[in-house]
Amino acid sequence: MTAPVAVITGATGGIGAVLARRLAADGWLLHLVDVDAGRLESLRQVLPGGTTIAESRLEEPAACATALQDAPDRFGALVHLAGIFVPHDLGPGSREIYDQTMQHNASNAFDLAGVVLPRMTDGGRIVLTSSLGFHRGVPDHAAYSMAKGAIVGLTRALARRIGNRGICVNAVAPGIIETRMADDLIERRGRDALLSAIPLGRLGQPEDVAGVIAFLLPGDASYITGQVITVDGGIINA
Repeated sequence: MTAPVAVITGATGGIGAVLARRLAADGWLLHLVDVDAGRLESLRQVLPGGTTIAESRLEEPAACATALQDAPDRFGALVHLAGIFVPHDLGPGSREIYDQTMQHNASNAFDLAGVVLPRMTDGGRIVLTSSLGFHRGVPDHAAYSMAKGAIVGLTRALARRIGNRGICVNAVAPGIIETRMADDLIERRGRDALLSAIPLGRLGQPEDVAGVIAFLLPGDASYITGQVITVDGGIINA
């Protein structure tokens, strides 16, 4: 039996690398996409043979198609983790950061969906990445908060559009996860101050999010679609 294929973007990030190792151990064949070719190659070296990689910023539909050209023909899952998290003001000088943030956190998800769906098997899975920033808003990351809200809308629309193919589309909304992306936030706001707002009393780990994503892939979660699963240690309810 041929192993199912999962495409992971943002694959060398904290969550992506943990997820890649977990899915490989579960028998998935992987196609990994990231902006860092060196990290991609290093990750491939610790994964089973057959893993394919592509360096890409996924900046337009053509770039998304190119990023998948060396992947197997059919996909069982897309996990879209790629994104940026850049603080900014609200003045005219921030428009460039706004445009980049929307492109790298929302527009690329739309473009990827258009490229992936014709190659996805019926009964496949799509997992997109929203954020606690969508639920609460991040004061110095307004564009990021907007983009992650757009992901929720896309998740719900796709779930309704392709449900007749048995494809489930969901999103995860991580809270404060100890990854490179969150390093600046943790330093600026202070670890103790952040911990005081988390009922579980600890920052999230990449494994916390990877475990939820793995659950949402083919298997037990066959009747869950159009949902946003918050993985934040309880912040949203505090």
